[in-house]
Amino acid sequence: MLITEPTVDEKNGEKKAIAFIVTVALHVFLGIIFLLITVVPAFRDEPELVAKVIGTNQSEETKMEKRTVMKQVKQASTTAAASPIAKMVRANSVAKMVAPKVSKVTEGPIGLGEGEFGAGFGASSAGMGSGVSFFGSRSNGRRFLFVLDHSASMTTAQMELRNRELKKALFKLPAGVQYQVILFGGGAVFAEPGWACSHASGDCVVTDPGRRKYVFKPFRTVSDWEFVGEDSDLPKAKWLAVSPSNIQRSMSVLDSVEEFLGTDWGIALKIGHQMRPPPDVIFFMSDGSGGNAPRPILENNKKFGSPKINTFAMQTTDGAQQFFKIAEGTGGDFVIVNREGRPMKVTDPNNLPDLNR
Repeated sequence: MLITEPTVDEKNGEKKAIAFIVTVALHVFLGIIFLLITVVPAFRDEPELVAKVIGTNQSEETKMEKRTVMKQVKQASTTAAASPIAKMVRANSVAKMVAPKVSKVTEGPIGLGEGEFGAGFGASSAGMGSGVSFFGSRSNGRRFLFVLDHSASMTTAQMELRNRELKKALFKLPAGVQYQVILFGGGAVFAEPGWACSHASGDCVVTDPGRRKYVFKPFRTVSDWEFVGEDSDLPKAKWLAVSPSNIQRSMSVLDSVEEFLGTDWGIALKIGHQMRPPPDVIFFMSDGSGGNAPRPILENNKKFGSPKINTFAMQTTDGAQQFFKIAEGTGGDFVIVNREGRPMKVTDPNNLPDLNR
């Protein structure tokens, strides 16, 4: 058998084949190494993020603990975020993720506190605004109206008690809410400078700051009065912003307005209902029955925003059934202020508290 030596071309072909195989093997090896470097970090355990609520008064030990935890979290997060796979995931997902819009922040458990749900649960309008307490009855809102008896039957002690409670309530109102005060008897005035009441021939003549006159006449008894004119022509005033100067002016009027003859709940509340915008809450106080049935008062209340009416009997049980029905019909409280000035909420008008206790 004849054996020949490989030609030069055959030797060159073998060398090229070997070089190609080596090159492919090297690329495969490098590819595996690169894959391990880039893919394995993405499958590591996600760093555990620990959130801890820290109070404003922190001990040095607590502060050190917080710094240590945050440092560990930052280091773990940086390592994971550095991988190419993680960068690719962020680039494709961040734009698609939308954080929920925060609509309310609370300092207590969700669902509790005063908010703008109208007042406690903040119920009015939030949003009702803020709450105010008057003789133990608390309500929330943005516009608070105090309709207070200023008739001749009110004693000096009762008026002083009323004024102290009103002043305390007004000065606790936060900025941003509004208030107004109406003093009534057989007629009514707003507790602002320029309003006045005078009596001539048994009538009650009210004058506003613009010198316009409003005439109220007794109809059948001193507890039943009529306004001479249309309801739309009843006395009007604007809401007052809560400020020390406004409150001081309101309080100064309580001592300067002449006391009214008679008592008529219906007229006083009708004036209050026609405030624009309507009140969120009415605090209505009298020292006895005004001779008005609750039904027309409740019907008028529904026509003008259905504000809550909290009723207060000043050291009396007279008219308790009427007080209770008005409060119950509007979702308000009925409170009797006893002879010591202590408020007592009434839940059963047939079981009234002792005024001397």
